[in-house]
Amino acid sequence: LDLRRDPMQQNIILRSQVMFATREYLTSKGFLEIETPTFVKSTPEGARDYLVPSRVHPGKFYSLPQSPQLYKQLLMVSGFDKYFQIARCYRDEDARGDRQPEFTQIDMEMSFTNREEVLETTEGMMQYIFKKTLNYNLPVHFDRITWEDAFDLYGSDKPDLRFDMKMQDAAFMAELADFNAFKAGAANADKSIERHKRSGIKALVVKNAADKYSRKHIESLEAVAKTYKAKGLAWMKIDAEGIFEGGISKFYAGKEAEICSKLGAEKNDLILFVSDEKWQVACVALGAVRKQLGKDLNLYNPADEFHFAWIIDFPYFAWNEEENHWETEHHMFTLPQKKYWDTLESNPGAVKGDLYDLVLNGYELASGSIRIHDIELQKRIFRICNIPDDVAQQKFGFLLDAFKFSPPPHGGIAPGVDRLCMILAGQSSIKEVIAFPKGTAASSPMDNSPNWVEDKQLEELGLLIDEKKRTTK
Repeated sequence: LDLRRDPMQQNIILRSQVMFATREYLTSKGFLEIETPTFVKSTPEGARDYLVPSRVHPGKFYSLPQSPQLYKQLLMVSGFDKYFQIARCYRDEDARGDRQPEFTQIDMEMSFTNREEVLETTEGMMQYIFKKTLNYNLPVHFDRITWEDAFDLYGSDKPDLRFDMKMQDAAFMAELADFNAFKAGAANADKSIERHKRSGIKALVVKNAADKYSRKHIESLEAVAKTYKAKGLAWMKIDAEGIFEGGISKFYAGKEAEICSKLGAEKNDLILFVSDEKWQVACVALGAVRKQLGKDLNLYNPADEFHFAWIIDFPYFAWNEEENHWETEHHMFTLPQKKYWDTLESNPGAVKGDLYDLVLNGYELASGSIRIHDIELQKRIFRICNIPDDVAQQKFGFLLDAFKFSPPPHGGIAPGVDRLCMILAGQSSIKEVIAFPKGTAASSPMDNSPNWVEDKQLEELGLLIDEKKRTTK
């Protein structure tokens, strides 16, 4: 009955048009549509796998693919220069508005390519899709922002750029007054990470908002900041005479001219601050406040309905504090930028990858990279990620063995179909553009799956259910 409604009919029709336009564009550019297996070997890729028990091989399991990553790399080794697939992917992770256990992506890979070609091909495809489905003209090239600048200016690696409110470095505030929160943020600014040496004090100037935000409203913004690990949200208003009032203004009385000059603040503006010993915590917390302000004040530019941007120069490795080892930010098959090859083992925290994300209106729409095509370099990455050679051979031997046959340089990207269609349709949940979506508990309200199976089926698979873990939900 839900699918009978006209809005859902239009959304599903739009999705079909997006798929058709995708195939038209990529086929015209010489790409071949090739299907890869759905039952694959379980390999560590970040999220939990969905496992499929084998009746023919008792005790062994297939995995449903989190992505066709390894298979499309094998296709490049096989001599297919341009591949694409409208691929179904599966990840056992918690559902939310723009994510569910099974999803669809436009999977692409090219041989003898580089970042520029991948980005230009993706831009061309998006331009074609938007023109064909909405008769909307996108710019020829999209903005490019480094990962570090994205966090520093917008507090996110998927910033919403439909409004131009940038965060600013406010380290100077610690020198102007004896305000302990700022003193601590400046003294303990996180300089241990080689990828940046920026201040842990961030400021946001909200134009003409002094009268629009009461103390109660500001407290609601502080609650948003605290959700993202901020200790608090400091603030000051500038009255009609240019004098600070409210919040932390008593610490900075008489300093109005210097502070306003450095931050670009004016009469009737609201200034918000987050200070933390960790730069990224301060950025993310104030970035969440920025996002909330965009909604509260309707700051979106009506002429900028769809704002794409590339995020580039990502950190390659992240430190896993729980397991006490390095792991990759994206996946282990991404090519590190060449200037870091000599120092991979000695300084993993400084390494940047030859990878890129495409963001649209605050959503990550696609992720991709140039891939490793050298077997020894691939083994080095495995070792840094605490995967010794014997384990790497066991888990990824089919890829490593293929690399012995002179793989070409290759790279690709995979835009998400569900999120793309959601944004094109003006929706806030991918469930509105999927015919039979899963619910928030990863269950299907249509056929009531997952559900129990008969004991006979379990016996055929050699499986026993732990009665203590049975649920009636």
